[in-house]
Amino acid sequence: MNIRRQLKNIAHQRYIPVLTGLLAVPFLGSLVILLVDRDSFHSLQEALWWAFVTITTVGYGDLVPGPGLPRIVAVMIMFGGITFVSMLTATISSAFVARKIREGKGLATVNVSNHIIICGWNEQAINLIESIISLFENHDLCSIVLINELPEEEVNNIIFQYKNADIQYVRGDFTKEFVLERANVRDARSVLIIPNDFDIQGDPDEKTVLTTLSIKSLSPKTPVIAFLNHSENRSHLKRANADEVIVRDEYSGFILASSVLMPGVPQAYFQLMNHKVNPSMYREKMPPALLGKTFKEASRFFREKDKAILIGVVSEKKSVSFADFLSSDTSHLDAFIERKLRMAGHSMEDKSRINIHLNPEDDYIISDDDLAVLIR
Repeated sequence: MNIRRQLKNIAHQRYIPVLTGLLAVPFLGSLVILLVDRDSFHSLQEALWWAFVTITTVGYGDLVPGPGLPRIVAVMIMFGGITFVSMLTATISSAFVARKIREGKGLATVNVSNHIIICGWNEQAINLIESIISLFENHDLCSIVLINELPEEEVNNIIFQYKNADIQYVRGDFTKEFVLERANVRDARSVLIIPNDFDIQGDPDEKTVLTTLSIKSLSPKTPVIAFLNHSENRSHLKRANADEVIVRDEYSGFILASSVLMPGVPQAYFQLMNHKVNPSMYREKMPPALLGKTFKEASRFFREKDKAILIGVVSEKKSVSFADFLSSDTSHLDAFIERKLRMAGHSMEDKSRINIHLNPEDDYIISDDDLAVLIR
């Protein structure tokens, strides 16, 4: 929202006329008292001072109107000032109460940035919130904004349950752009889309794809992590430019087979993925002292420093986009090429590529882009 729109909204607030009346009373009253009581007030400055002292009920008593008409004018100023002060107080209070009610109902626009948005709700949502809070335990926890259509009482219980975390709520259909704008999706750190298990109509995966398209149309650079029920919809999400796609029960076959052939491996996997127990897996920035060192030296460093096991490195790099091959002008040829690429389902935006090197060679050289993947 730009400054002009903000000023326009302020101008339409109902407290503007009240504030105008509150300022008009002392100015007009000072002019009238100056005309009817020249003996007590010798300048406009004195009259203004007396008027403001009177309507604010301070009453220093350094200036006093004379008997007769001046005191009648003084009584009118007193009543006018008290009336407008009361009206201003009531108007401001009602505005704050109305805002709180809108926030409680999820109808207000959230005023946060670098936050995590969770679109949808199912039985795993609580575990998702707890995992985010746990992973931010050693860092400044960012705000979490929920977008769903849960009953108001249930949402308030969730917010109260995690009152130490900044959890805010936006009510509405998260496939709609105006609902995403109320969640300030443009300034979000990332968006997590999970299927609504209580949706009766339609396929939840279709809603996930529509939501991804809406988010990318509003903010192409905001990372979107989408959860699917069915793997056959993965290609649709990739065409919608989802940054990460997670499919329900994608590795259940491997886990079941491992339970038969390699007992203990599934349990180790679950323990590493469980944020509530140790050891657990986490990611950490490489210390400057390790840049240019080998993976073997980095492993020894983390083992001695944190008693952690370095299992690999991960790096995030921007890949070359189609837009890099087009000129900066708006020629007809470039416009034609861009239109054809978009029709073919190709994105013109820069894409981040995550490279993972698990258990690399001992002589692997640590670079500036590398982050450590550790077990502790």
